[in-house]
Parts: sequence; C-alpha cells; structure tokens
Amino acid sequence: MNRLLLSLVILLLCSLEARSQVQSVDEILNSFNDTALINRQLVSAQAPPVSDKKWNQIRSKWINLNFGMAIILDHNIVGQNDDSRTQVGEISDATEFRGDRFMATGTLNFKNPVKYMVSVNFNGMDAPQGKKSFEFVDWNFEIPLSKKAGWITIGKQKEGVGVEYVAPGTQLLFTERGTGAPMLIRQRNIGIRYSNTWAKERISSTVGFFNNYWETGKSFGDNGGQITARVTGLLRYTSDADLFHVGIGYRYSGATNNQVSLRAKPEINTAPFFIQTGNVDASGFQLWTAEAIIAKGPLLAIAEIFRADVRSHPTGNPTVYYWQAAVGYFLTGEHRRYNKQNGNPGKVIPKKNFNFKKGAGPGAWELESRLTRTDATNRELTGGEFLRLTAGVSWFPNTHFRVAVNYGRGWLDKNDLNGKIHSLQLRTQFEF
Repeated sequence: MNRLLLSLVILLLCSLEARSQVQSVDEILNSFNDTALINRQLVSAQAPPVSDKKWNQIRSKWINLNFGMAIILDHNIVGQNDDSRTQVGEISDATEFRGDRFMATGTLNFKNPVKYMVSVNFNGMDAPQGKKSFEFVDWNFEIPLSKKAGWITIGKQKEGVGVEYVAPGTQLLFTERGTGAPMLIRQRNIGIRYSNTWAKERISSTVGFFNNYWETGKSFGDNGGQITARVTGLLRYTSDADLFHVGIGYRYSGATNNQVSLRAKPEINTAPFFIQTGNVDASGFQLWTAEAIIAKGPLLAIAEIFRADVRSHPTGNPTVYYWQAAVGYFLTGEHRRYNKQNGNPGKVIPKKNFNFKKGAGPGAWELESRLTRTDATNRELTGGEFLRLTAGVSWFPNTHFRVAVNYGRGWLDKNDLNGKIHSLQLRTQFEF
C-alpha cells in the first residue's frame, strides 16, 4: 500500500509540471500531451526516449542530465486444467507492480562527449523471482572512438542480442517477452561492448564480452562468461513506416560451476517456471538467432528464431529451440519509431492525443497477435515444450500512458502430461 501511494504521488507531481494549481483531470492529462523527446545524440543507444521538459533536464557546460521514469502496474488472471496443476501447481490471480524504474541519462561534455546511463528498479521487469527491492539495473558509459569508428559501452548494460531484449520493456508489442527469450539471454550483464553503424545507418553491429561475477560472489572463472554479437541490416528503408529489417545474432554462455540451468515462465510474470531443465552438467551453450522485421504503414510484423546447442555429454549435447511470429496493427494509422543504432522498433507517438476537450483525438490504438514455441526437450534433456497464442489490444492516450490487455492460451507438454492454461493480463503503464 505504501508503494502504491508513493507511485500515485509521483505521478501527480510529474503531471503538475511545476505549476502550483491544476483545475481538472483534463488539465492533468493535457500536461502530458506532448511529443517532444530528448534528442538521440543526448542519450545512450540503449536508453528509451524520455520527455524534453525544463523540469526533467539539466544543461551545463560540463554535464547534461535527463531524468526519466516508468511505473507499470499489472493484474493477471489465470485458469488451468488438472494436468497443468499437476505439472506446475496452482497459479493464483495476482496484482503486482511489474516495475518502478527511475533513470538518468545524459552526456559528460568532453571534447568527444561521453554518454552515460544509470537506472534503478523496484521489482523491475528482469528482477529475479521473488526479489522485491530497489537495485541498479543499468550503470554504464558510452565512449565514442571517433565520428565514424563507433563507440564502446562499459558497465552494466544490455547484451545487445534478441529483438525483444534490445527494445525497452515498456515499448514491446506485448506485456511480456516471448517464453524462450529470457531463458537463453540475460537482459542485463556486466562487461564491455563495441557497437557501430555503417552504410548511412542501414547496418548496425555490436560485439561484447560479459561476466557478472561482481554480483554473484563467484570467482571470474567459476561464474562463466558470455560473448555476444549481432548484425542487422535494412534491406529496404524509406521511413520508419516502410522498412524491411533482417538480422543475425550469436551468444556463447559459459557454464556456472560447470552446470547449465534453463528455465522460463509462460509469459506471465506471476506464474511459476514452466520450462525447467534443472542443473545439467555442461561446459556451456551456443545460441544462434535470426530475425526479420517488416513495417508497412500501420502494420508491423516480427519473426525470430533461436537455436541453442548445449555442450553437455551426460545429456547427449541437446539442442533447444525457440521461435516467435508476431504482428501489430494500428487502427488509428500510427507506426513505431525505428532505432537505427541498435536495430529495433520502439516508441509510439499518437497522431492525435486523447484528452477530454471537444474535438480531441482518440490516441493510438493497436491490435496485436503472437505465436511462440519453446522446446527444451531433446535427447536426455527434459525441460518441456510450451506453445502460446496471444491476442492483445493497446491504447496509447499520448506518448506517456499505455493501457494494454493481453489474452493468451498456452499448452505445456511435459512429464507425459498436456497442461493447458489461459490468461487475461491487464497493464497500465506510465513513462516519461
């Protein structure tokens, strides 16, 4: 309850925009009806866009600072058959703050400005199961090498692979990432990564090395390191609303204490893990990814496939697969902005914001659908197979608010049982 009150107070203070009096609900909503965003040159490549307001930025000779935040409130309603209850136990309906995130981005104004990003989350979108505390999610610097030589990112950051993990969580088509993505990619990691764009930003590339032994308390060797790489290309680009994107990625993950454990939720954060391999004796695994994105006016289509080869002699060196096929369509004609620096679609800006004034617009309305499949049953590996079909609708009253409803049906094939679930997921989010 205290966190709910704190979040509501923060929302109210932000809506006032340093004005001493707000006369109506219409004025509160209208104070956020802006489309001004911080220039990409002032924020790190992986940071989500934030508002360009006098009250959330500092400009000086030595430093530029932009303050942003995101509050996400979810309610999940879940139904199961008897096989599902036997497989994973009873899943209760639940309400949670999916993330309370506060972020500072900007530049240190040397001759070649260095970008920085620091963010802290309470129960963030990638917090470990059951962890309810504030923690630093990002702390990194982007150091430019030269105008055309790219940049190096040092610190805790995104690994840079996977369409859904490159994009900010608040800007995904659906309330949760596909089942197999969190199983095979670590959202944040500590390390160093080189990135660049080529051919007038029609090609993006990144390669990095990571090891988060600082956070685990293990030794550098026992913790297991990761090597990642991704290359994307725009085969067609006339605008953010007319493009054809393709990409490939690679991730090697060393074993922790000579063991690998893969597990994933059914795209419901308050549910238990459905896919679970347990601790498998292994030296690590190699992940290969391929992706395609097509944008045509209000239509956006995304396809992605993962193949992970687990180096485990006791289980016969099994292969794990994940794929997704998704589509989104804006009934009101909008499209998502495309980030050429890291190759992903993201921010939505309504053509006409919603408010309570006569003749106001409807905001942006998007319909979404997705099919995902995760298969961690191969040779001696018995993690399970999970298929999920999701339909959703999102309403963006303006650039800061989103209300989303996702309905999903899932099927888990594991332990000679066919578990079935269905879920209704409701989300309200605010960010600037």
